[in-house]
Amino acid sequence: MLATMTTIMTMDTTIKLIKNNMFLLSPLLFLTLFSPASSGQETVIPAIIIDDQKSSENPIDQFSTFKVEKVSQQKMNDPQRQNLNDLVSDQRGVDAQVYCSNCGAKRLTINGLKGEHTSILIDGLPLHSAISSFYGVDNIPIHGLSEVQVMRGSGASLTNPEAIGGTLNLITIDPLNASHRYSSSLGVDDQLQGKSQQHSLLYTVKDDDKRWGISMGGQFSQQSTWDTDNNNIAEQPQRTNYNTFIKARILTTPKNDFTLRAGVSELEILGGHRNPSRPHQVRPLSAQESDFIDGNIEKEFTGSPDKVTDWINLKRIESAVTWTHYISDSITYSGKLGFAKQGQQSIYQHGFDYSHNDNLFTGDTYLKYLLGEKHILSVGLFFKDQRLRSASNVLFEQYPEDDPRDIKKDSFNFSSYATYFQYDYLHDSFEINLALRADYIKLSWLDLSNEIDQFIATPRLQILHNINNHLTQRLSYGLGYRSPLTFFESQHGNNESGYEVDISQLEKAHSLVYSLSYNTPDYYATTGVHYTKLKNMAYGFESFNQPIKYRNTDEQYDIWVADLLVGYKPAHWWLLESSFEYFQYEDNYKIKLPTAAIEKRVQLKSSIEHGSWKHFLTANIIGSRDLSKYGSYSEHYINRNQSSEPLLDPLLKLKKQKAPTYLTLDSSLSFTWRKELVFTFGINNIFNYTQTKQNDSPSAWHWHFNHAHYDGLHTWGPNSGRQYFATLSGDF
Repeated sequence: MLATMTTIMTMDTTIKLIKNNMFLLSPLLFLTLFSPASSGQETVIPAIIIDDQKSSENPIDQFSTFKVEKVSQQKMNDPQRQNLNDLVSDQRGVDAQVYCSNCGAKRLTINGLKGEHTSILIDGLPLHSAISSFYGVDNIPIHGLSEVQVMRGSGASLTNPEAIGGTLNLITIDPLNASHRYSSSLGVDDQLQGKSQQHSLLYTVKDDDKRWGISMGGQFSQQSTWDTDNNNIAEQPQRTNYNTFIKARILTTPKNDFTLRAGVSELEILGGHRNPSRPHQVRPLSAQESDFIDGNIEKEFTGSPDKVTDWINLKRIESAVTWTHYISDSITYSGKLGFAKQGQQSIYQHGFDYSHNDNLFTGDTYLKYLLGEKHILSVGLFFKDQRLRSASNVLFEQYPEDDPRDIKKDSFNFSSYATYFQYDYLHDSFEINLALRADYIKLSWLDLSNEIDQFIATPRLQILHNINNHLTQRLSYGLGYRSPLTFFESQHGNNESGYEVDISQLEKAHSLVYSLSYNTPDYYATTGVHYTKLKNMAYGFESFNQPIKYRNTDEQYDIWVADLLVGYKPAHWWLLESSFEYFQYEDNYKIKLPTAAIEKRVQLKSSIEHGSWKHFLTANIIGSRDLSKYGSYSEHYINRNQSSEPLLDPLLKLKKQKAPTYLTLDSSLSFTWRKELVFTFGINNIFNYTQTKQNDSPSAWHWHFNHAHYDGLHTWGPNSGRQYFATLSGDF
């Protein structure tokens, strides 16, 4: 019975971390949900069938009540995917948006929601927030992860209801099952100039009886700048990462399981100039027309590098402890505590500096009861406490506090205390999961006269129906919320003239998801429809000669996503896979996004594993988009004349407002000699397709009412060219 309870806990951990996708209500669900079970079919607790789950080719976790999409092991083992952003950039439902080509700011978006609406969990704990995600997605290494789960939609109301768009759950390795592994990779461009490198090592010590184990690892990775149009302005910044971690698991008794984990990481980004160097003070002058030939932003930059250089340094310490105690055959206790400390220092080419220290504590504890063979009840408590303190010599210290021109700091205190319950009903052919969470939220900005002090209840419903041994359907509904936390960087320096905050409501999203999956050993197909209704979105509204005012919008936005995934094995060693995604947004929502989102995407993939050889080929096709519908693209110009506004000067040239359909193709070939040595050679972006090849670099003169400044926000396509890489890796 103890083993059964362990399995139930595994299942619930998976379910609890899931963010509800949006399902359309299908008549098929009601026609078949309560239909008689197939003859001989038995009640199955999902995670019991561990071996079958691992052998399945279907990337959908077929044993989870919620639609959990697993990142493939091919991607996990790809040496060119250095961090989380690289890993999930082409995952279904996920868009890795490059917000700024200068500073490298990125947002991982899910289901078309904003980047701050995506939550990142580490072994089920929300140790990242909107603060760390702005640059932090480049600082989360792949090294040390055993699995990445993508859970699209809001409504996982137990561990993390703050995920309005969805959640990425990062499962770290188990020291009792881990091995020793190394990897070393180098990448070059067409001129054989070094463009990337990555080196990692994992070492594990454990006793023969697997009562304890310790894994230790480290990773170093570096990406050089890309200047594909040779104008001395890089379309992609230089990035350097250092990461180390240690994780221990100890089974002190058959009823007690302890896990401890700690990690340290550092990220440095240098962007703007082709050969960047770290600035040590804010530059005295901004880039002018005279710094570019003919004043054209897309021609050669001849000015001082510090006028266009961004520097960001991110240091992070993270730790967590988990205790699972099997009280009896029918009752299990689990407790988790986590802490993350992140410090950022930065100097921006806009002419200001910014730094912060962000401390986050979180904890989750629950009891699980097995009530007979078909009923499971869980009750728990959760807390999260986050405190950010910011500083800027140029912005916050320029004027006295009582001066109307003084810009207030974005320092804040945030706390969330919650209780929740979950009920699982396991039937012969279907499962029902009901959950309700009640939160008390308190958020106060220390230097601003604004706060949020609210109670909120977030319900969740998930239904899994096994129509037969091959066909499964899922329906989910959930309510998610998010507390707007920081504003300074959310609009990337637009607020250097100051900002005001008038936010009184939590952002909320109702999420509905329906999916239908068919799975056999030789082929599979999954289709789904995701719907989100977003309310109270926080946004910065700009007015002429006025500070930006952040407030909740009065509008509600409907966001739809439909996708289809098909896989087929012509032979046992060959897998063909294709997927199609369609995103639909309202125009009033598009204009509030910082960068152009994906609207249509097709992916084609071939995976061949024959003997000691492996070959992977992936094609990504991104559909065309009208850039003028998004953010500030309609304010991006190729040239500028500070004495004349765009509408009054016919000589000013607007940058392209149409992003074309484009294709990228990646390929790799591996040979394995035993397990100790794996040699891989690959080519990324085989066709060498970039924005600048279309005469549309991400650089722009960005107009604000009656003035313009240099920026790198005109992003819509790849900014790194063709890259060849070679890797040595293996177990030892």
